[in-house]
Amino acid sequence: MDLENFSYSKLDTYTQCPFKFKLKYIDGFYFYADSINTEIGTAVHKCEEQIAKDIQAQRNIDYIKYKNELLLVLAELKYKYPTEFFNLDKSGRTFEQKIYEYLNYGIYKLEQYMKDHPTYKIVGIEQPFKVVYKSGQNLNGFIDRIFYDEVSHKYIIQDIKTYAVPIETEKLTTPLQFVVYTYAVQDLYKCKLSQIICQYYLPFCSITQTACTTGYLSRGEAKIDKIFINIAEQNFEPKPTPLCNWCEYAATNPDAGEESKFKCPYFCYWDRNTRNSKDITKLENKWQGLEQHNKIMENYLTKHNLNKKEVN
Repeated sequence: MDLENFSYSKLDTYTQCPFKFKLKYIDGFYFYADSINTEIGTAVHKCEEQIAKDIQAQRNIDYIKYKNELLLVLAELKYKYPTEFFNLDKSGRTFEQKIYEYLNYGIYKLEQYMKDHPTYKIVGIEQPFKVVYKSGQNLNGFIDRIFYDEVSHKYIIQDIKTYAVPIETEKLTTPLQFVVYTYAVQDLYKCKLSQIICQYYLPFCSITQTACTTGYLSRGEAKIDKIFINIAEQNFEPKPTPLCNWCEYAATNPDAGEESKFKCPYFCYWDRNTRNSKDITKLENKWQGLEQHNKIMENYLTKHNLNKKEVN
């Protein structure tokens, strides 16, 4: 696999779990497991993208069309995820409630945002980029939207997150996503760091949160440098967490496909439905280094009545 090109999601994969990074980007087992969260996120992103393009082109926004498209997605997800669809999230709402709140209020927020900031113009929508990092790797990806303030000459990078609750303050100081995006915007618009503002837009919370405190770029570079060093040193020790229950390589993920869910023998047994905190420390296997992985994997497959040929 190409280890010279890195998107934020690729860097984030290593941060979440180095062994997952190895499976996906080194071994080439590239699988994707959809979830109700990812599918709703995709639908809302598409809606926001269409509205932004309408505003940029100075044409009427077809809210009725976009609402109907979201309602169709909602009906499909209600059928596809009958249990999770009605589960309460951290905000005490179901997916249905969040979508209807968005349809009633959130869908109009971007238009109002532009009215509240008359000196802003949209200069980037799903903006592609590819920029060379200081150590030679390419950073690439897409930025949800970029605004330019014609008075202050600042660029506002805005990333859309369909979170149920606001982002914790400590997670706003040095988001690697905005470190990558800052590199991109500096390259795209030949601007200075002082001209960049980073924001998260949370449509299900109807708020915009400013991210990146002073020194975020240097702190972020240090994190990225460490990731690249660890990859070069083949440090792929797993990080079993509750995220295992959403990982496409873990047998405990109810949404994972049969072709991918037995790739990792190091997951924890925390379950998204029971949310039993004791199961976070209950592991299928403990990591004993790359040199012991093949043996652990063979024992794991035998335990589940599988053979290597079936899994590969």
